[in-house]
Amino acid sequence: MAPPIIVNKPVEMYRINIIVPKHLVEKASSILQEAGTVHVEKTGRGVEEYIKQYDRLNNILNKISHIMNQVSKVSLDVTVTKLELESLDIDKIEKDVNSIYSEVEGMLQKISELENNLRELDGLRNILQFLPKNYFLKDICFRGKYVSSIAVKGGVDGVNQLISSFKEIYVVYKMQVEQNIVAILVYSSNIHESLIEKLSLLGFSFINYNKIANMVSLNDTVEEALRKINESYMKYSAMISETRKRLRDKINNYLMDLGKYLLIVENKIMQIKTLLNLYRSKYLVLLSGWIPKNNVGQVIDSFKNQDIPFYYEVREPVKGVDEPPTLLRNPRIIRWYESIVKFLGLPRYWEWDPTPIIAYSFALFYGIMLADMGYAIAIILSAIFILDKFVSDPKSRDYVFFKNMIIVSSIVGLIIGALSGYVFGASLYVLTDVLSDPIKFLILSLIIGLIHVNISHALTLAKALKEKIIGDILNETGLFITEIFGIPYVLYTMLNTPILNMPVEMYNYLLYGVFIGIGFLIIGSLKNMGFLGLLMWLFNLTGLLGDVLSYSRLAGVGLATIFLGASFNKLALLAFTGLESMIPVPLADAIIGGLMMVIILVFGHLINTALSALGGFIHSIRLCFVEFLSKFYEGTGYPFEPLRIVMRKRLVIE
Repeated sequence: MAPPIIVNKPVEMYRINIIVPKHLVEKASSILQEAGTVHVEKTGRGVEEYIKQYDRLNNILNKISHIMNQVSKVSLDVTVTKLELESLDIDKIEKDVNSIYSEVEGMLQKISELENNLRELDGLRNILQFLPKNYFLKDICFRGKYVSSIAVKGGVDGVNQLISSFKEIYVVYKMQVEQNIVAILVYSSNIHESLIEKLSLLGFSFINYNKIANMVSLNDTVEEALRKINESYMKYSAMISETRKRLRDKINNYLMDLGKYLLIVENKIMQIKTLLNLYRSKYLVLLSGWIPKNNVGQVIDSFKNQDIPFYYEVREPVKGVDEPPTLLRNPRIIRWYESIVKFLGLPRYWEWDPTPIIAYSFALFYGIMLADMGYAIAIILSAIFILDKFVSDPKSRDYVFFKNMIIVSSIVGLIIGALSGYVFGASLYVLTDVLSDPIKFLILSLIIGLIHVNISHALTLAKALKEKIIGDILNETGLFITEIFGIPYVLYTMLNTPILNMPVEMYNYLLYGVFIGIGFLIIGSLKNMGFLGLLMWLFNLTGLLGDVLSYSRLAGVGLATIFLGASFNKLALLAFTGLESMIPVPLADAIIGGLMMVIILVFGHLINTALSALGGFIHSIRLCFVEFLSKFYEGTGYPFEPLRIVMRKRLVIE
């Protein structure tokens, strides 16, 4: 496999669940330890999760059945492909089913309320139709301070029992309807609660003040009230029919999807049904975690070779649902720069690993800012022979990576220093004057910055295309268009530097391309930030300019390293010549002057070596983090830490 050029991908992970008998859990753990490839997240009575999953699936199944039972006389042939069976996850099915179920339940609730209204209207009508049509409702459903009235309907024996129970009741109207009596009762208000309770116990239907006041006016006659009740009855009946039709249409629209969901859920239930039957004995333990895809067969074979009864389940992670741990796998040398990336944060499993481009970038930036053979060799030797003394465990993986990264970056500095011909600030020869000429060095730094920043924006565009973020796609596209047309225009009109032998008259047309790019920027900013985008798009251009100018620190720190070294050299030479002229003794002046020169050189170049190492590291980190990774990198992942047997470890007791 070819090495990654720009970015890499974390190692592909699978979710693995292994269920073993409880008395063999220690042996199963030992197998996983020996394999050293499983990042265990859950252990113990995790089988209960399968019970929850089973209950969850049954709940979904019941909802689907409930929804589909609302339609009748429908024949449905449902077929589920293997791809649909694997790709349609339970979360999506549950979300869709809950959404449909909520809509259906809302309509059923409305139908229930309307049907309840019909029943109440029926109850009123069954009493009012047997009362004189010219009676006013306020007379037959009156509630006063001392006297009240009520219209009732019940059996003949019940009416007699009611009258005998309450001496304060007077029948002012009575009509027999088959086996029932419709009557208007006038009674003392102080027995109202007892009367209502008795009517309910005897099974009477009745019209009281509160119920009828919500449906008709108390100033209506019985005839007018019946007309209004009939109108309301027809209205509610029509609403019920319309709601039932909408309910059927809604379910029919989703019927095929619901049928597929039903099949998928039933299959999922069957997958764990046998396992749950075994679980009733409570002798099973779940070991659950993440494993690199290429190691699945190794672990399963290990269990089979040990003759352990086990059940296992392996599946791919689902984006948006699962967040597997991150295991980086980069080629040698590039791998050493993982420590730089980890300073900002480990990449999430779902994002790119930027270690390759960071390795190239950091080594180049560090080497350019070092750019001196003497200081590069001094840093390499310090890393090899001295740096170990400042850490508690010099054999730790992260430290070894960091140390090797410093050595490799310093070797790059040694190579660039060989091109410039500088050793501890002294120019021995000149192969190129780019690194000693401030203007040329600055131009080189800005060109490097322009390329590096645009790689970052290209990765941002690729990420936006991958995740379909329209606003970011428009912003990055607009930025590239503006650069393509704007940079030649600025170079020619402001710096009088034509490029590509372009005819002079063509430069004016470049502005049209710039305006198109700005249009993309404005639309993208509006898409991302709304009205505020009308102002914020400008910061995309100024941000690009600021990012590129930030790379001028390459020239600044690089020149500072050379000039500061040269300054110490001149200072040492001045000290030598000054002391030589001040001391009259011929041999003594050379010894004292030479000693002072050596002290200044050693002390000065030690300081400059430390400053070069520290400054190069800090500014390289800044360029990689702020100007580059901040555009597209999240770095919120967590490390893959497999269960393994540790055979060696250094303990430090302080």
